[in-house]
Parts: sequence; structure tokens; C-alpha cells
Amino acid sequence: MNRYVRGPVIAAVTALSVGMGPLEAQDITENIAFQAIPGELPSLDPPYMLSWDTTLGFNVYETLTRWTEDEGIVGVLATSWDSNAEGTEWTFTLREGVTFHDGSPFTAADVKASLDRNIAVGMVAYDFIGIESIEVVDDMTVRFIASEPRNVPLIVSAQYGMFIYKAEAVDQPPEWWAEGNDAGTGPYVVAGFEPGTRAVLDRYPGYWGGWEEGQFTKIVYLIVEDPTVRDQLIRSGEVDLTTHLPFDSIASLESVDDLVVLPYLPLAQLIFAFDHSNPPLDDRSVRRALAMTFPYGDVHEGVFLGHGRVSAGSGPTALWTPPDDFPSWKQDLDAAGAMLAEAGFGDGFELDLAVSAGSKEVAEAVRLWQSALAEVGVTLNIRQLSGGAFWDSAFNPDNEDYDVFVVAASGDVPSPYAWLIIFTSSPYGWFPAIGYNNPAFDSLVFEAWGQEATDAGAADATWVEAQRILHEEAVSIFAMDAPLIIAHGSDIEGLVPVPPYSAIVFWYEMTRQP
Repeated sequence: MNRYVRGPVIAAVTALSVGMGPLEAQDITENIAFQAIPGELPSLDPPYMLSWDTTLGFNVYETLTRWTEDEGIVGVLATSWDSNAEGTEWTFTLREGVTFHDGSPFTAADVKASLDRNIAVGMVAYDFIGIESIEVVDDMTVRFIASEPRNVPLIVSAQYGMFIYKAEAVDQPPEWWAEGNDAGTGPYVVAGFEPGTRAVLDRYPGYWGGWEEGQFTKIVYLIVEDPTVRDQLIRSGEVDLTTHLPFDSIASLESVDDLVVLPYLPLAQLIFAFDHSNPPLDDRSVRRALAMTFPYGDVHEGVFLGHGRVSAGSGPTALWTPPDDFPSWKQDLDAAGAMLAEAGFGDGFELDLAVSAGSKEVAEAVRLWQSALAEVGVTLNIRQLSGGAFWDSAFNPDNEDYDVFVVAASGDVPSPYAWLIIFTSSPYGWFPAIGYNNPAFDSLVFEAWGQEATDAGAADATWVEAQRILHEEAVSIFAMDAPLIIAHGSDIEGLVPVPPYSAIVFWYEMTRQP
């Protein structure tokens, strides 16, 4: 029996949303799930889904492959693939019997049209550097041709920019997507969308995977930015699932009957990214001094309560193998102050920091660093921005408004490349405000990216050498391999957090037990 007794707010949402997209076939019992998500859904256009919109996107759209904990890369819209010995040519066989939500058949032409557009949009074009063309061999076969070795099955499993949609939809204007239209093959269709408030999905009866009793037939996403309110909603049973709850709530959450609390470590990292283009952060000595001011241990133990771990370098430590003697920065305010004085900054200076609204822990980490910086004469001005305003500045290579950007970043591909690309001089990196330029570092990043297609051991050694440069240059502060909390009702079964997909919930794979 469902433990939830919907409160007045959720009841009102249910009354409005259930009528937004009724099931076309009532052959299984209607089963509605409510999920409170911490941020807005900026876009319903697949290549622009780069934030909380991806949690909806993975239930409406599908990728050629997906990464799993047990099996590594597995097929979704592709059933098999092979490559030449050099890793420069990859051929994928596509799944038969797949249809889009309008009933039309899925073919290789849709794969090419989708990925060509995703690349052209440019948000994750860095994943396709070196891939020269995508060719339609026949209706059920597609081929990728690269100028350098590339691990294409890994690339197309990425969290961002790999959704496949109907070829005819690539020319649809932004308004079409914003109105809640979709062109996916996934288990759910977009049934309603109210920006800033909620989105509703209904099951697609013609989904190629089929449907069974107990699966969820409707998903209601409620946008709830305040973590305290999300905490209240999951405790009261007004939502079935939520994430990014305060870590100091774990003990009391675990005492709530019929509630499952899952702290886990996705592939995500808390980064304090420096803008190298403007003084004083164009000075290596200043950056190294700042790296010695950060309260790594206090953030790990005092803020995240021992969950997660202090990062070894750029990107989650699980993605590479730092040797035992790999250097690390530790807080040493005396040494930091002396280094700033030697660099000519003994009288102090000001830094403007941008952080987007959301996590209680991130806000506390910023304040702890602010206090530590004050002890060495550095004033940290904290500016809390909306997600849109934050990324407008972060995407601007000519940014002069902020010196430091704080982001809990989840990369797209499960590879160090997704994090290290932002420190290259490539115009396709996803954080151009950083402005770091080091040709030797660039060379190592792209060498390792190629090696991942043919020699994983060699790639790992090259990643370590690239990380050494980032450490010595103190290009940014890599604070934490960032954990998160998922909480859901105990009557829900089948939730398996998958690290590369951060907080994505694959509702089709879950059921509600009576």
C-alpha cells in the first residue's frame, strides 16, 4: 500500500497534472511518481539539456549506449558495435522495432541528424573533437569516422549532448520545444511543462522495452530549489523521491518510517575555478597561495560530515589512478601569507566569487573559505546568482565580472577528459571563463583521449602527467569529490544510482511495491 498521503499543495498539482496527458492505453494500473528536483529545467531541446533538464531528458530520450556499474558500456538504441584496429572507425548496429513517440520508425538517419545537430550546437562539441563524420550505412547501421583514435561507445554514453531524436525535429524552432513537444524514443512522453514550476511525463505505450504492472505510468517533477522544503516534502510523504538534501539531516531522515536514505558518490566535483585572464589570478604564485588557504579538511569533515572525499586533482578521483606520492594541497595560512607577500600582495586584495543557488553545503564551504582568506588579507565578495546568470558569465571567455566560479560539476563522459578539457585552450571547453593556456597540457589531454580507444593503461599514465601540471600551476581549487543524498519511499524498488549520471533517476527501471 502506498505510504503517501498527499498534502494540499501536491494534491493541487496532481489535479492539474493528471489531466495534462492521459494514458492512451489503460492496460496497467496508473502509478504516479512525484520527484522534487533542486533546480529549474532550462530547456526541453535535447542538445541544450545541460542541467536539471537531463533528469527529465533521460526518461524521454535515449542514447546509443549507456554506462553501467556491472557491465560497463551497454547498448540502448545500439545493440552492437565494432571498430578497426586503430580505433578510428566505429560501426554501430541499431535496435530494430524502435519507434518515436509519434509512432514513426527509428533509423540511422535519425542518429546522424541528431548528433550532427548536437555537435553544431556546440555545447559538448569537445567530445567529438577528432571525429570527422557520421555516416548512414543503411537504415540500421551507422558509422563514425575519426582522424584520431576515439572511444566512440564511451563518448555516445555521455550524460550530455548524446540524446537521439527524430530527424524531422532538428529544424523545429525553440518555441516548439518550449511548448512541451518532444521527439524521443524513451519510455515517457512530455505531457505538460510549466517553466519554473513543474513538468509532467506520461508513459509511451509503444515503448520498445514493453510495460509491466507496477511500473510508473506518470512522473511529476516539482521544481523546489530550497533544500529545507525538499526535506519537508520527503519527510511528509508528499513526494516519492528527492535529492541533494542537507547532510546534517541524514540522521533524522533515517529515523523516518518507510523512508530510504542513500548517501552516494556520483562522478561529480566541487570546483573553485579561477579566471586566469585577469590579475591577480594570472599570477601562479597567487594561485598557489590561494590553494593553501582552502579548508579542505573542514569542508570534508565539518560540512559534508565525512561523506565524499578530498579530491586528488581535477575530476573525481575514481576516474584516474593517482600514485601514492601524488602531491596534494593542504591548508597552511602562514605559508600562504608569506607567499602572497613575496609575490607583492602582502597588503591584500579583493576577489569576486560567483556561486549559483542550491546546495547548503556549497554555501557553507564558500563561507569557510571566505573566513580563511580574511586571515591572509584577502577579501572574498560572494555573489549568489541564478543558474542562468552564473553560466552566462562562465561561458564568457571575456568575463571580467568574477574571479572565481564555484560549481559542483558533473562531467558528461566517464573519463578525466570531461573535466580536463576545460583547462585546455580548445574553444570547445565548457568553462571558457577559466582562460588557462598551456600547450604542453593540451597535448597530454588529447594524447590520453586518443589512448582511451586503444590502451587504457597508457591513457591513465598520461592523465596523471596532465594532472601534475594542474597541481603545480594551481589552476583551480579542486575541493571535493562531491557526494549527494537521494531519499525515497521504501515502497519504491529498483533505484540504482549510476555514478556517471549523477542524480539522474531512470523511472522506467523502478516499480512501486504494494
